Amino acid sequence: MTIRSHDSARPVPPAARNVPALLLALRRAGFTGSVTVSSAPGGTIHLEQGLVTAIETPGAPTAETLLLKSRRVGEADWAAAETAAATARAGDAPGPWGGGLGAALVAQGSIGATELETVCAAAVFDGAFALVLSPPGSWQVAEAAAPAGIALRPGIEPQRLFEETAQRVALLTRLWGPPGELARTRIRPAAQAESRALRIPDRYREILIAATGRRTARDIGFALGRGLFAVLLDLARMDARHLLHREPARPAAGVPGVAPRTPPSGPPPAGTGPLPRRTPGVRGPGGQSGPGGQGSLGGPARPGGPAAVSDEPPNGHRAERTETTENTEKSAP
Repeated sequence: MTIRSHDSARPVPPAARNVPALLLALRRAGFTGSVTVSSAPGGTIHLEQGLVTAIETPGAPTAETLLLKSRRVGEADWAAAETAAATARAGDAPGPWGGGLGAALVAQGSIGATELETVCAAAVFDGAFALVLSPPGSWQVAEAAAPAGIALRPGIEPQRLFEETAQRVALLTRLWGPPGELARTRIRPAAQAESRALRIPDRYREILIAATGRRTARDIGFALGRGLFAVLLDLARMDARHLLHREPARPAAGVPGVAPRTPPSGPPPAGTGPLPRRTPGVRGPGGQSGPGGQGSLGGPARPGGPAAVSDEPPNGHRAERTETTENTEKSAP
């Protein structure tokens, strides 16, 4: 196995100044293997002939988590599919899904092929979105690496992944503010949200039940079997309806806090209250809030590019969505 790092003596292609440039270079080379990104939370991007087939990161649920936690697939069915996939793998049987696990799930009737493809694609887009919420670090390229549990084949073009990620960041920035801040916020229901007479969608109610004041959007996504982006989008809209209170946010790992210190004699900082309203287009202090950062999967910002959005009011409930965003939300229970 050959492993290369951008800061090693044997660098990957010279144009690989960041992760998007790296993935585009690997796509041109028809590379099959993986790229491991070191950041908080970081993750592994699986490639086949340069196409992104899976992204595994602690920051977002994988296809396996989405299927099991949402109860689309039962534990017993999953175990049976793993056994069947191991048998098929021993015979090196080809199939449309990594390791034969997806094919086994479809063959035994646990899930339809189209639905499985939708869930796997949603997990890839969600994983890419999770990677851009923290400052990037170094990366390593492995030419021979263990495949993902379920890999989407033939995979997704890197450029399409960058564009969709940029649109998601832009949409959340317009609705709330820097998505990274919202992702780190621990929330709990507001007082009025406790009223059973309040008419809200079932998915909002599920989030309110899961929001204990100790969980972030990522934690809620893992608990409910929903994607990180779908949860953040709902949180932004729930905030517009004053359904949430926030707990003090914790700084991202490796990122120094920039909030002013409160003198001991002064009043204590407010730990609860509605989520702060952000002004569209204004960055939060001390960090990059949108696509285009060094190493970001959002890719470089371009005038009139995918990050451009309309001037709809920040709290509008008719926010524009991309086709992939719609599929992501539909894949959530």
